[in-house]
Amino acid sequence: MSDPYLAQIEKEKKLSQEIINLRAEVKNLQAEVKYERELRIHGADYHKPKDYHARLRAMIEIVKKGTDLTDIHDIVDEAQRRLVRE
Repeated sequence: MSDPYLAQIEKEKKLSQEIINLRAEVKNLQAEVKYERELRIHGADYHKPKDYHARLRAMIEIVKKGTDLTDIHDIVDEAQRRLVRE
């Protein structure tokens, strides 16, 4: 025979696991809503790096791929010139 107390404990475990899963889903949905809101407010600028060093790092990668420059100083100079022009 099955013990009703153990059956109740099993049922509570399943319910608590469902609650944990639902909380995680709510947290993910809140993050998605926040992301959509920021994207709607800021548009494409939301994905652009905001600080100078991140923008410079991204521009250095573009310059490395787009030019034949090999000297790091020349690459950085060209990246800085392009950032000033933006």
